[in-house]
Amino acid sequence: YYPKELKRRDQRWFRFNRVDLETPMKLTAQGQEVPLDAFRFIYANIQAKSGLALRSGLARAAAWGWMFKAFTQRDWAIFTQTYGQPLRVGKFGKGASEEDQNTLFQAVANIAGDCAAIIPASMEIDFVESKNVGSSVDLYESRSNWLDQQISKAVLGQTATTDAIAGGHAVGQEHRQVQEDIERADAKALSGILNRDLIRPWIIAEFGPQKNYPRLKIERPEVEDLAALSTALGILVPLGLRVKARQISDKFGLDEPGENDEILGQTAQPDSEDANAPEPTDPASILKRVSGKIKRGEEAKGTTTALNAQQPSVALKIAPDPVADLADQLAQGAETPMQAMLETIEAMIQSANSLGEIREMLLAGFPKIAGDDLAALLAEAMSAAHLGGRAMLEEESD
Repeated sequence: YYPKELKRRDQRWFRFNRVDLETPMKLTAQGQEVPLDAFRFIYANIQAKSGLALRSGLARAAAWGWMFKAFTQRDWAIFTQTYGQPLRVGKFGKGASEEDQNTLFQAVANIAGDCAAIIPASMEIDFVESKNVGSSVDLYESRSNWLDQQISKAVLGQTATTDAIAGGHAVGQEHRQVQEDIERADAKALSGILNRDLIRPWIIAEFGPQKNYPRLKIERPEVEDLAALSTALGILVPLGLRVKARQISDKFGLDEPGENDEILGQTAQPDSEDANAPEPTDPASILKRVSGKIKRGEEAKGTTTALNAQQPSVALKIAPDPVADLADQLAQGAETPMQAMLETIEAMIQSANSLGEIREMLLAGFPKIAGDDLAALLAEAMSAAHLGGRAMLEEESD
């Protein structure tokens, strides 16, 4: 079973059911109403307004405007033909014979088309012009334009895209949105009709009843701001957002390259690293490298160690007054790893473009930032405090 063609059938061969006034019925050659043949008809009922199906179509609403406009144009044509040229009045004397009168009338009648006539000298022709004709002409034209706008509203929901109205491009863009809303609604309704009367019966006739059926979708592709999309991807992808390359290629209308196609090379990342390059020793270079790693969601190893190598380490010693001296030694020893962490945060702030990006960098970066030096320093301080306390107790017992 394969649909051969979709052929329009004249509405005069169909009627609505006389009971529910909704179900379409087919007329036979004898004029009898019979149900439609199964799997042979597609009935598109897209209501332009509520009410009976017979009165809810778009053509019925537009037919009134078209009919009134046709009458107006006919009256306008008669008015133009009658008042577009002056009235000719022929005058004859008292002694004019019937033949002279016929000659005068023929001359007056021929002036309209021939603009020339011959009459005896005793006869006279006057041209009487109609006054206030301009206002009458404007009346017919205004009515025709108004009826055109009503039909445009009924069909498109607006007038700016079809009729020349004041407002310019901005108003046209606003009215275009109304037209697109109607277009999307009609396309969605037509898709449902074709899925109901074409796709589903076709699949049932070909393969039998199914749990799921393919769907036909009619729509105009939405216009996307590709520049904004590129900017967003440039920020989110380095933070770990996973995006299908095929999906992005489809949005930009790009095909997958073949084996023999020339491929444009990638631009090198400004903060990418060479695996064989020596580790930088300058603190500013280390911060720049760490900032790039954090923005890409990578683990920043060796940051604190590299920064600590720039300054001499401080060893903790037990002093006679362990409380004050230990606090000073701990503050001095923790200065280097704390400074490294603060500088890393500062690098994040400088490289981020928004508060949201800073937050994502902090969440992604800090669980991976090495804090072994600071942890070891705190552990050593706790041990020194414990030993100092025990030493003080032994001195007091002695």
